[in-house]
Amino acid sequence: MALRLSDPLDHLAATFRRFAERECRGSSPLYEALALTTADDAELRSIAGAAPAGQPVPNLFFAAVHYLLLAGPGDRLAEFYPSLTPSPRPPDEAFPSFRAFCFDRRPAIESLLRTGRVQTNEVGRCAYLYPTFALVAEWSRRPLVIIELGASAGLNLMWDQYRYEYEGDASCGPSDATVVIRSAFRGDRRPRLPERAPAVVGRVGVDLVPIDVRDEDQTSWLRALVWPEHRERAALLASALALAQRTPPRVVRGDALACLPDLLREARRDAAVCVTHTHTLNQMTEGRRAALTAVLSEASRDLPLYRLSAEWLTGIHPLVELTSWAGANVTTRRLAFSDPHGRWIEWLGDRTAARPFE
Repeated sequence: MALRLSDPLDHLAATFRRFAERECRGSSPLYEALALTTADDAELRSIAGAAPAGQPVPNLFFAAVHYLLLAGPGDRLAEFYPSLTPSPRPPDEAFPSFRAFCFDRRPAIESLLRTGRVQTNEVGRCAYLYPTFALVAEWSRRPLVIIELGASAGLNLMWDQYRYEYEGDASCGPSDATVVIRSAFRGDRRPRLPERAPAVVGRVGVDLVPIDVRDEDQTSWLRALVWPEHRERAALLASALALAQRTPPRVVRGDALACLPDLLREARRDAAVCVTHTHTLNQMTEGRRAALTAVLSEASRDLPLYRLSAEWLTGIHPLVELTSWAGANVTTRRLAFSDPHGRWIEWLGDRTAARPFE
């Protein structure tokens, strides 16, 4: 008989355990330990339950605590956070301090849970965007227009301004770039990695609550979303923010489904239009996901359209897919599995893959 979880707090217990075992293990010992102990603590889960529906609760809950610690690291709990001390205490000893901090700062945490969103602007994911956008440019023989859904601060819209170093393989992108993304390929297959990025003639993002790259409080929230052990991710975020602050990318405030038709109509018809989203669909209902597909299918009648998605709805690892339309024909290709933060890529496609519908 299947286990039925009737109480919302019971659902949260399962959610925290899944987060610990599926996402944190091997990546964040601190969050793994805290998630497992929070799963067994109904009072703590009652605080986490202030998060709105549709948000990944463990990510949001731990980000709220991290945000408060970054703003005032004097609490004893900071001693366990590698982001706040060079010599953190053992993660398996953190829970008593964590629990005490959460109850001491409960009103502030619940306020952040109600108003904040998990909108991690993971620049490392550009490691698989680069070869995928290059593939679209090769197939279409056109410059690119990029429309990103759930763009946060829009840092991944600037993917062509970054340098890429793939361990044991090629380096590409501007040699003088101030943002350098390092990744590695697993397995035997490799994509084409042109030395220069394809031409981009338009770029825009859409987000319910865009992050202003020049607002210190908003960028501090982005920093809090980075897990405490991930110092390289934090440094990469800081360098991308510094670049974006010179010329902030355009990110439209609004609902993706409401804004997308207008953004598609604005796109240049002589370009290949790439609608991209990474780790976004988990915050959408099934109905909204279907509506998004319908919007794209309708728009594909009038312009060369591609959909680049990197999502982790099922399976062991996130999956990178590329969908293209030609009249009534639709092709979706599984291009790669990846680390959630882009640290490694297992390319599935053939380096000499034919253009769609050839």
